[in-house]
Amino acid sequence: MRFWSPIVAMTAVICFAIPMSTGMGSAEAGTSVESGFAGPARGIQPASSLAPVNGNSSQQFTSRNWDGYVTYSSTAGTDFNKVRATWIQPVVRCEVAQAWTVFWIGLDGWYDGTVEQGGSSAYCPSAGATPEYDIWWEMYPTNSIQTVLTIKPGDHITASVTYSTTSSRFAIFVADTTTKKSFSRSELCASDLVCERSSADFITEDVGRSGAGSYFPLADYGTMSYNNASAVDTSGKSGSISSDAWLNAAVTEKSGSTTYAKVSPLRDSGTSFSTTWAHR
Repeated sequence: MRFWSPIVAMTAVICFAIPMSTGMGSAEAGTSVESGFAGPARGIQPASSLAPVNGNSSQQFTSRNWDGYVTYSSTAGTDFNKVRATWIQPVVRCEVAQAWTVFWIGLDGWYDGTVEQGGSSAYCPSAGATPEYDIWWEMYPTNSIQTVLTIKPGDHITASVTYSTTSSRFAIFVADTTTKKSFSRSELCASDLVCERSSADFITEDVGRSGAGSYFPLADYGTMSYNNASAVDTSGKSGSISSDAWLNAAVTEKSGSTTYAKVSPLRDSGTSFSTTWAHR
């Protein structure tokens, strides 16, 4: 049996320093921003004082950098091979320089120190500036955020991460269905790492600064909704976040007395929810 442990989750990866990836793929390169990473959930704490946001089916946790939902299982043999969701890239307000928010789906990062992920990004080069919007991928901790295609607020995004048991590769796919542009990556887990696929994640994140134990300010994105959220486990079972095939947890981004972002109850039979900015 695999039991969730905040001690394991918080100590799986301690160092924020990350080697840079050597490639951007064949898609057109997006905006270049200061090096940052979207890594595992940090500072995880049970939030037993919070009422369940989806009846009794969603456990409640807080994290310093994640806000959203994760699916996981108490059975070690039931991990995940695919995760998928859609969303509309929200407008971001640049109140301070280097504010940065990323929206993504991926595998791992809840129990362990690896994350295989892709999504969209909004970065503020300076206060009052027009944000830089991109789609990106990352294989943490092998590389940091790799921006690939420039997008615009209001664009419809589809993202998925699929693990092939045949090739042992992770297919990271992100598409801007508004412009009909997309990219895909086929990545192996690094030889010195174990990518367990122990969770499927639907996350809005405060980006970490590469090589430092700190975070960029969380860019004000208002409210953003994830839709068509689904996962597939290693037995081939497909379902929404609230499927009875696995457990799920609502994660509120919070540290100490500061709440950075809030998560809504699950909607539409567990296929959608929203996250709302609260503090930079």
